[in-house]
Amino acid sequence: GDTYPPGSTFKLVTAAAALESGLAPSTPLPAPDTYTLPGTRTSLENYGGEKCSATGAMTLDDALRISCNTAFAQLGVQLGADALRTQAEAFGFDTDLSIPLTVAHSRFPADGAIDEAQTALSAIGQYDVRVTPLQVAMLAATIANGGVEMKPYLVSTVRDQDLTVVDTTSPTALGRPISASTASSLRDMMLNVVDNGTGTAAQIPGVQVAGKTGTAQTTDGAAPHAWFTAFAPATNPKIAVAVVV
Repeated sequence: GDTYPPGSTFKLVTAAAALESGLAPSTPLPAPDTYTLPGTRTSLENYGGEKCSATGAMTLDDALRISCNTAFAQLGVQLGADALRTQAEAFGFDTDLSIPLTVAHSRFPADGAIDEAQTALSAIGQYDVRVTPLQVAMLAATIANGGVEMKPYLVSTVRDQDLTVVDTTSPTALGRPISASTASSLRDMMLNVVDNGTGTAAQIPGVQVAGKTGTAQTTDGAAPHAWFTAFAPATNPKIAVAVVV
């Protein structure tokens, strides 16, 4: 399959790494209007040049709710490339997967390959980070499943010409990339995205939806990729989705 820059959907990975390191949703983060990438003269802005905070600071929860680029870029530098890569790999980046079709590798830049400026961009799903839509759906599903990542599969039952069952596929856990408490915090943060943040268009009457938006810049002159990933109902999940346009 194809891979794409994930944009702000990758902030779920960055937020997971932050929570796993001991930060809380209420942890304050710097959130300036612009952020000069370390070692460069390049200024990073928030989407559409918008302000994240009148005070220049906001909580991790609020930074995800409005998808603040400057806050997450600085958070990525604070955590470091190794922590981001470790968390991405825990979710299945750079890992072989068969469903039983072979799935393209989602990838985070290789060990030692990026500097702090590139780490900042990677933390918001830009630079050389690439994902499959399946990987993003698995990310949402893992959060929905309390931190346990399940192996996806296309075929549940194989039958012969007489419709006798020849083989069945049983649900199989791939691992636990995040703790149950981190998954719970991310679920609440994703609920806030849909209830009060960038994902309000995904609201469904009578159903709690936990989601995350993303906009990924590609090449000059080309329209960005638009992303949305979610699961619902938030407290008793039945479905996880990832969409890229």
